[in-house]
Amino acid sequence: MKLNIGCGYDYRPGWLNLDAAPESAADRVMPAHDLAFADGTVSEIMAAHLVEHLGFFKTRYFLSECWRVLAPGGVLRLETPCIEKTFSAFLSGDPKTKEEALGWVYGPETPGMGHLYCFPRDLLASLLAESGFKLGSLTEPAAMPSRPVLRAEAVKAGGERAALNAALRRRLLDAGLAPQLTEEEAAGLEDAVRRLLDAGSDHAAALEAALISAPAALEYFSLLEENEPRASAQAAAAGRLAGCGLQARLFSEFRSAVGAGLDPDAACAKALAAGRAVLRAAVEGGPLPAAPQEPGTAVFTLGCAAERLRRERAADLRGRG
Repeated sequence: MKLNIGCGYDYRPGWLNLDAAPESAADRVMPAHDLAFADGTVSEIMAAHLVEHLGFFKTRYFLSECWRVLAPGGVLRLETPCIEKTFSAFLSGDPKTKEEALGWVYGPETPGMGHLYCFPRDLLASLLAESGFKLGSLTEPAAMPSRPVLRAEAVKAGGERAALNAALRRRLLDAGLAPQLTEEEAAGLEDAVRRLLDAGSDHAAALEAALISAPAALEYFSLLEENEPRASAQAAAAGRLAGCGLQARLFSEFRSAVGAGLDPDAACAKALAAGRAVLRAAVEGGPLPAAPQEPGTAVFTLGCAAERLRRERAADLRGRG
């Protein structure tokens, strides 16, 4: 099976054409970052001018999903605007060239067609490698001077980290934890995923990621120990931490500390210190505080907490008005 993902109106006979837009020429309507195919069932994937529409965070899930569904040695081909050459064309071009280059950077104004993120060569190569691909070529085929293209061809390689990355992100998708988050929450969840992947066999280090996202840590340990007859102390603790609404509790601590006059950095440090005490209690089997009654969140970082507090204050001001 060969997939043409983000096909738009570029229908390819002999391929399964996919797009998120119902009005496209797709055989099946499906989000690129959440592929409804079994592991290792695809031989080739084409994604022409797709990732710039997904944005930075969804592209990570798109690449992990491509790795998951491709068979060993399967090929991923993608094209995206070459941002470096586009900038160069803009800086050196006449007014018409500048206008065309800006349109190439930002995309059409048609709803859903704008570009969310452009990927420089080094970043695209890095993301492919992190997702478990071996880059075969990264070329710049001939195009209009103001609309240069970057074309990558990569092969699915092996590796435990790549397999764990794809499986963990799949579980986060299935659990509804990603990637429909605010910018700050998505960045925080990426930090949690990186820490979990970096932890390796160090379960204590992996559990520390529960301070950022206890639900993500729970998915990690559930994946790691799904064939174990008995959960480790850290896996059991992750379940307890997710159940007690740890991230909502950390935000509540942050809000109170800011209200008491602490600056955001100090308030975050205070909240994390309280969180570490809850984490220790969870590992030791001690009682945990009841989950907060207020709506919670799955991610806690300084950026997430500060942004949420700004939104709350804005809503309060609107209510008073």
